[in-house]
Amino acid sequence: MVPFKSGMVVVGANFCGRNTEIVKLKAHIERCSRVCLVGERRIGKTSLVHETVRRLRGRVLIFVDLLGVKSSGDVVRRMVEGVFVSAPRSMLTRLAKSFVALRPVVGIDPLTNAPTLGLSPGVKPPPETLEEALDYMSRQKGAVVFFDEFQTLLDLPVSEQEDLVARMRSRIQMHAETPYVFAGSLRAEMDRIFFDHASPFYKAAVRFELGPLDRSAFGSFLRKSFADGRRSIADPLLVRIFDLCHDVPGDVQRLCQCLWDESRMGTKLEEPMLATALHRLFSDEERAYTILLEYVTGQQLKCLRALGEMGGGASLSGQLLALTGVAANSSVQRALNSLVKKRILFRQGKLYRFCDPFFGEWIRLKRL
Repeated sequence: MVPFKSGMVVVGANFCGRNTEIVKLKAHIERCSRVCLVGERRIGKTSLVHETVRRLRGRVLIFVDLLGVKSSGDVVRRMVEGVFVSAPRSMLTRLAKSFVALRPVVGIDPLTNAPTLGLSPGVKPPPETLEEALDYMSRQKGAVVFFDEFQTLLDLPVSEQEDLVARMRSRIQMHAETPYVFAGSLRAEMDRIFFDHASPFYKAAVRFELGPLDRSAFGSFLRKSFADGRRSIADPLLVRIFDLCHDVPGDVQRLCQCLWDESRMGTKLEEPMLATALHRLFSDEERAYTILLEYVTGQQLKCLRALGEMGGGASLSGQLLALTGVAANSSVQRALNSLVKKRILFRQGKLYRFCDPFFGEWIRLKRL
């Protein structure tokens, strides 16, 4: 069985390190604080919250994933689903009755045996449903309410966005005994929600930055995972993986999965095997990468190629300008900022980096 987990929540034996962060987050939860948890995608925000609550006696996590919501109705539905998923099966019928206005349909997933919730088509929830859902979450014994990708609310239509955010803030401030965690992967947008004086959530949460895992601890974890499958990994290769993935745990685990799949028991994994692992990864992603390039202009592609040559991340400098072949600093700046808006790159301070480091490596190796 492959020991590396990517694209999923990990807890228990699959969770690595973060002891300092867990202690800090535990303290916030025990004080019933509101926490603004910020970190790039695949850095481990969701797993950190799940693992922290798992280690707290008497606490239940109500997880509300807001990624991809398109309307206030979607937000309410995700909240109701979060309540149902967190509840014991014995409570599902009683919970359904408490949300009569939504006419939920409760069932059991035939594959996972987990409880499911559906809403009857054509039923429009009344305006008070948002408040009812928030109040219900806060009344659950030991509840820790976790909104993931909270900045997605800013993608809603402006009229809905302003109303929804204001109503949420108004209700949540009444829940003094319930800890809330609001996680987001886009710093600028999370700052706009929690640190812009015009926002209803202004200074409503404590900022908690989540960075990369400590290389020493993560390296030991990965070596043990390979060793459990009778494989070993050379230190230079491990360093190369960390560098290529910019220490993002989800990306590191994805590449280690590919190395595992391309090796056999008794293998010592060394640097030449990285190309084989990347080829396997690219075979899964090439179609998506090709489609992504359709939305990129010629000048933007030059910038992506230059960033790939510089290791997948760089600030606007003379070296970057030279590699793009574009003479005007302002033109490169505009191209980079457009790529940030398209969420192909993200910007942290003066540094521009690929959201997906493997996309940058694919562009570099393809010599596009």
